[in-house]
Amino acid sequence: MHPVDDAIGVAMYIASAALLAHGIHARRVRRAETLDPHYEAMSPMMFAAGEIMRPILQICIGYATIKTGLMYYMLGGPKLMPLYDFIGLPVFLGMYGVWLTLKLKPVAEPKSDRDAPSPAPRPALPPELIPHPITRVRELELTD
Repeated sequence: MHPVDDAIGVAMYIASAALLAHGIHARRVRRAETLDPHYEAMSPMMFAAGEIMRPILQICIGYATIKTGLMYYMLGGPKLMPLYDFIGLPVFLGMYGVWLTLKLKPVAEPKSDRDAPSPAPRPALPPELIPHPITRVRELELTD
């Protein structure tokens, strides 16, 4: 067996470790940025897009991993490529999913004293048009 025979698997494992390290580093940097007093929060539309796309991408990654595994065995993959090399691809795809989670999941912002509770909402109608609940019901007397 030649040492280059497992080069594909080794490269996939190294790339997986690099993705994980980059995701952890990016998460720590973003957490440190939130502590900066001049930190500007992400726009709500970008936040919503990230929250919507993350699970969709993770489902696609899972589907691609399952389909790749089935094709590997259906097309006689063990004869063409060692299992060690093949397992590198699902590991890489799994680490990509972890990287997406670390990169796109919002960081909890620390509480600050300047965050005041929002005022109570004003009613849409003027007070005289707001129906008030009936507190006491008078009984009607029936007279002949």
